[in-house]
Amino acid sequence: MDNPRKLIVGFDLCDDYSQISCFSYKTYEPISISPSDDEEDTLIPTALAVRYDTGIWLFGKEAVRCAKEGSAVLVDKLITKLKNKEAVEIDGQSYGPVTLLEKYFRKTLTLIKNYFPTETITRLVVTIDEMDTDLFEGIYEALYMLGIDKDRATVISHGSSFMYYALSQEKELWLNDVGLFDFNENGLYYYQISINRRLNPMIAGMEKRDFSDTLNYKMLKNKKVDLKYAFETIAHTAMYKQIISTLYITGRGFEGGWADDVIKSLCAGRRVFMGQSLYTKGACYAAKELSGDEKLGDIILLNNDMIVSSIWIKVYVDGHIKEVMLSDAAVPWYEVNSEIEVIPDEEADIEIIFRNILTKEIIRERIPLYNLPERPNRMTRLKISISCLDKSKVKIVITDLGFGDIYPALGVAAEYVLDI
Repeated sequence: MDNPRKLIVGFDLCDDYSQISCFSYKTYEPISISPSDDEEDTLIPTALAVRYDTGIWLFGKEAVRCAKEGSAVLVDKLITKLKNKEAVEIDGQSYGPVTLLEKYFRKTLTLIKNYFPTETITRLVVTIDEMDTDLFEGIYEALYMLGIDKDRATVISHGSSFMYYALSQEKELWLNDVGLFDFNENGLYYYQISINRRLNPMIAGMEKRDFSDTLNYKMLKNKKVDLKYAFETIAHTAMYKQIISTLYITGRGFEGGWADDVIKSLCAGRRVFMGQSLYTKGACYAAKELSGDEKLGDIILLNNDMIVSSIWIKVYVDGHIKEVMLSDAAVPWYEVNSEIEVIPDEEADIEIIFRNILTKEIIRERIPLYNLPERPNRMTRLKISISCLDKSKVKIVITDLGFGDIYPALGVAAEYVLDI
């Protein structure tokens, strides 16, 4: 079907349905992968099943169908199982949530062979609704079991996928802010991208608002709720006094046509697009960027999962005092994980520097070195590790590594939590 230079894959992994897309170097945009002969049929139930008679594992619609017929045992809600670390027992054998996810990835990714039969995945980006430490670690582990390590795989949020999708379109569509209404099984959410063009490089920020208390799936079945009025009120509230060039509408909650009149009214003065493949295609654009085919190199994408400051440490290297970067800004907080080894030279503390890319503010924090063993000068080796607890707090761990066979390591000496 296509002859790409690379096989670039975006995978939208949700608790109910998942979608896959691949980047086409013919059309130069993502194409959706269908599990059937119907190219419009792109939703794949996030479910597995095991047939009672043969023990064969099924996936997607076939898994759901056989379970309904009573010929297989259904295993669904794979994201919830991963969050809850919930195993499933089938025929006396226990399957952990990571193993189940690995089986689902293995089954669904084979669909790509129908489109690109000889290619190996160059870059895969998996996008999920909300970031959770257990979730993204479990996803990475499942992919590793498939032979896809972190050098070829990345996990991002739906918010990040939206940013990659919106900013990969023609610039006319993001001359001003860009909005997105997502009505899924968790409720109604509104995302808005704003671009600061006065900075170099430009910075695209994103805000997410939760309107699930006002409109959610349960209300779709409640005939007493005026869905049209509720959504219209939310839309006007979210976009009040906002200059929005383009608005995207996604989510299965909008199915049935109940919101069509409101959506038509939102077209006044702006472009409006509606569809169900935004996140998988956004993940595909992200995979393309991460593979080296950059289109957004002059824009920093800064969503609400990312730290706004780069993190540095002041050290003495090769006869000069230097500031060494431990983490760049605009990195998801859950991916901040860096370390450096130092040998104190009559130092009583270490200096950590934060550089905010939005305000250009520089903050310097001095951390005392205490709980260290009594040793001669320059006979102590320390490991300085950093990670983030959330997007606004960084944890710094100082560990004594000893000094060869002369002085044994004593382990963790101190921990600090600093505001970024």
